[in-house]
Amino acid sequence: MYNKKQNNIAPQDISYDRVKGYMQWMIERYGDYSAKKLRQKADLLFREDTQFNEAALNYLIERGIVNDLRYAQRITDSLVEKNIGSNKIKEKLYVKGFSSQIIDECISAIETTDEDYFNKALILKIRKFGEEPIEEIKLKQKALRHLIAKGFSYSIANKVLSYSTNEDV
Repeated sequence: MYNKKQNNIAPQDISYDRVKGYMQWMIERYGDYSAKKLRQKADLLFREDTQFNEAALNYLIERGIVNDLRYAQRITDSLVEKNIGSNKIKEKLYVKGFSSQIIDECISAIETTDEDYFNKALILKIRKFGEEPIEEIKLKQKALRHLIAKGFSYSIANKVLSYSTNEDV
C-alpha cells in the first residue's frame, strides 16, 4: 500500500568545512551558543568522526563568532531585568555550559547591593502576595520558597516577608 522511500542519498563525507558550516548555520539560525553546547551538538551530529569538531569550533572562537563571555553577559543582563537573584542566574549560566570563571565574572559585573536585591525581592513579593507583611505560617513558607527559588538569599527573603510599607529600609 505505502511504498517505503528508498534512501538513495549517499551519506556526505564529514569534513572540516562541513562541520564549520553546520556550526555557523546553527548560530545564524538559532542565535548564540556557548562553546560547550555547540561542541555537544556537533559531537552528536558528527559522532562517526569527531576529529574536525574542535578545529571548527576554534576557528569560530578566533573570529569572534563564538564568544562565551559576551553571550553570558547578555543572558545575565536579561535575567537581571527580570528581577532574578544572583543564585538563580548562576544556576542558569551553569546549565548553559559556561565555565565557573565566566560565571563569576558575569555575577561580579552585576552592580547590585543588598538593598537592590531587597528591592527586587520586594517587587516579586508584592506582585504575588500583596503589600502587607505575611503572618500566616503556611503562606509565609510558600512566599519564602518562592523568593528563594527566584535566587534570593534566605536572609533577604525573610526581611522582605516581614517588611511593612510603613517602615524604612
